[in-house]
Amino acid sequence: MKKVICLLVIGEKHQKLFKKNKSQFYSYAQKCDAEIKIIDAPLDETYKRPLLSQKLLIPGLVKEFDIALFLDLDIKINKNAPSIFDVLPKEKSFGAITDPRGTEEFNKTWGNEIRITQESTLSYFESRNFLANNNLIGSINGGVFIFRPLAVGDLFENYYYSDHDQGPFNSYEEGPMAYLTQTNDSFFSIDPKFNLQILYKLKGTEEGNRIINNQKKVPSIIRKYYQRKFKTVFFPSKSYKIFVENYLQQNWFIHFAGGYPFV
Repeated sequence: MKKVICLLVIGEKHQKLFKKNKSQFYSYAQKCDAEIKIIDAPLDETYKRPLLSQKLLIPGLVKEFDIALFLDLDIKINKNAPSIFDVLPKEKSFGAITDPRGTEEFNKTWGNEIRITQESTLSYFESRNFLANNNLIGSINGGVFIFRPLAVGDLFENYYYSDHDQGPFNSYEEGPMAYLTQTNDSFFSIDPKFNLQILYKLKGTEEGNRIINNQKKVPSIIRKYYQRKFKTVFFPSKSYKIFVENYLQQNWFIHFAGGYPFV
């Protein structure tokens, strides 16, 4: 079986992040007997849709492979992580984690975002101009997804070049990916250990809130300098690093989505 890991490395910020962390991607690829595919230029130079939505074109780029994995660059991989290629059932063609909508962590994390906390699975898709469907499972995070290129390549590409408009959410790929595969009964919800988003543990738990509050102990000038230089939401204190390391020991991929410091 031919396997590939796809990485989107476009722009100076992502080039630096990839250079800093490339060894973990190649080590994991070797463990999984997979190749690495670096995508360093837009897949649609006409920009029919914004860059993030161009993730929909990735499956069509790697159709010579039987199965593929996409990873955002702000992900830390546990050195003991098993092969994610083994988790996708043969009858399914796309896998990602579903958002923990309705949980205490989810509601605490997005507490100030009324639109998000009051959103249901149905209203999530309807607000993006998708029709209601009984097969809908939930919204997803697009930082980690596994797929069978031949099965979803044309499906995603046809959508990308269609006239469907998600309104204010048109920049994002996650809604279309989830909707197209769930309504076709080809979606599989993967184990959250393969995409643990650190923001839910920071903002959605008491322990995480203590880490955030401890930021006040770091001199303001240091915090602001670090955040400005590295474009993060706060300074990576010792307690934060320990917090992240503890979660990494319990999970396979830690995702620093939301601008949290990569450690």
